[in-house]
Amino acid sequence: MTVGCGQNDGKLVSGGAAISGGSVTTTNFTGPGSPGDHLNGSYPSDSGGSPLSDGTTNAAYWSAYTHTGAPSSPNTYSDAWALCADDGV
Repeated sequence: MTVGCGQNDGKLVSGGAAISGGSVTTTNFTGPGSPGDHLNGSYPSDSGGSPLSDGTTNAAYWSAYTHTGAPSSPNTYSDAWALCADDGV
């Protein structure tokens, strides 16, 4: 999944991700829905989710890669977020 700073939201400062047993926007954070669920990576990216090279200073998106560990992982949610700051301009 990939999220980014909107046109009026400022510049990307940081980001993060989680895989859990509950939607972090509507419930308390819980452990993964399946014992094999994993957050495999979280990184600054382009709009298509490809990682940016080291030293890039104009990142506008944050991506995460997760893996559900069972054939059926009910109530498993993957979330990514971008922290954007208005530069005052």
